[in-house]
Amino acid sequence: MTRGGELVLGLIGVVFTLILGAFLGFIIVGFQALIRAYEQDMINDPTVPSHEVEGATTFFGFLASLGWWAFAMHIIGLILGFVALIMLKNNPTTSGILYIIAGGPMLLLSFGISLIPSVLFIIAGIRCLVRKPPVSFEYAQPY
Repeated sequence: MTRGGELVLGLIGVVFTLILGAFLGFIIVGFQALIRAYEQDMINDPTVPSHEVEGATTFFGFLASLGWWAFAMHIIGLILGFVALIMLKNNPTTSGILYIIAGGPMLLLSFGISLIPSVLFIIAGIRCLVRKPPVSFEYAQPY
């Protein structure tokens, strides 16, 4: 049985996850450089109290950690999606479970950034689990 639909959905999901992950990585690195420059400006400004500098530093650190968390979710989803693509031909049930494991947490834990690849992974996973091989009927010979 061919699994062309699941293959295409999974491949598009992997490509989107790769693109979004790379884009997110570049944004995080650029954001951290911007944060460092802004913190340095705040430290050098004598009118800004030190407790405000500490609060801003803590907040920016929190935002950076959320960005790295979303990036990690994309990398995990990318790896699971790629493994599911490889396993699709030989074991579609395991591949479907891997697609769902890749799509569900990636959607929830990356704050909706990866909506399109997550939905594609979930649809491919459901199709792998629901679709059964065709049953061939053998008719008995009449007497």
